[in-house]
Amino acid sequence: MGNLDYHLAELNIARDPDDPRRVLPDLRPSERVILDLGCGAGQSFVAMDCPDRVCVGLDIDAAALAYGREHFGDRVKYLRSDAARLPFPPGCFDLVYSRYALPYTNVPRVLREVRRVLKPTGRFWFTVHSRELNNRWLFRAARTRNARWLIHRFYTLVNGYLLRYLGVLLPFLNGTYESWQDPGAMRRLLTRCDFESSVTQVGSHSVIQAVPTRSVQPRFTGLARPPA
Repeated sequence: MGNLDYHLAELNIARDPDDPRRVLPDLRPSERVILDLGCGAGQSFVAMDCPDRVCVGLDIDAAALAYGREHFGDRVKYLRSDAARLPFPPGCFDLVYSRYALPYTNVPRVLREVRRVLKPTGRFWFTVHSRELNNRWLFRAARTRNARWLIHRFYTLVNGYLLRYLGVLLPFLNGTYESWQDPGAMRRLLTRCDFESSVTQVGSHSVIQAVPTRSVQPRFTGLARPPA
């Protein structure tokens, strides 16, 4: 399945409230300016149907963004960028969420960036990839004797332990990141970034929500204006 096919399949899942794979944040009335990290084609915004809010979708998948702009550009403002270097000034979002994208990023750096762009009253909502999920993929790679996939899955397994015990991640040979995430370790990382967090189980998904614990001095990066 290509990346765009994946995002369109995710759109069907997100639109079906009875699908056990569906997991989305419940939007609060005060959350008017929202950022989706790893938005794909914007399927989450489409499924949540929030026309009265400013919806900003960020991804690195050019094909998915192009599809989103063509079909949902009236609902979502799309931007191609790396989540580890968010092109926004401090304190401009009420909600930042990420359904499945965070495991494919440099997690510690992304947490710091999310903290920077959140308003003091904002909220961060995201799901994690478990070690068990990664192990299932690892065993599948072993069964199919796919050497490249097997190497990558071993890398991901080791990276998850680095994140759990040391709070760091290493890039893969091509410069990308992937890891599994232990919820307890994620909460410790969030605490270091001045968040207060909680973990809930939604079906098979571990969902972490975090709110800032104190105000931070704005540090304008000069990258972009806040979303209008």
